[in-house]
Amino acid sequence: MTLMSLLFKLIYIRYCAHLGSKRLIGSFDSLMLGIFFGIFGIFIILSSRRYDDYKADAALLQKFKQN
Repeated sequence: MTLMSLLFKLIYIRYCAHLGSKRLIGSFDSLMLGIFFGIFGIFIILSSRRYDDYKADAALLQKFKQN
């Protein structure tokens, strides 16, 4: 493994952990998904639910509620 590919892999794994920290899956689980599943791990991470979905749902309910 060359130094450039090692650097790319470390940046990719860090990016997976960063994405997971904003989602219900968590940063450690997404770090492991990035390590073991590679590019398919990022699809699993992105398919999980975000934390701010509940806030967006509440805002839409307030916006479109009937009086």
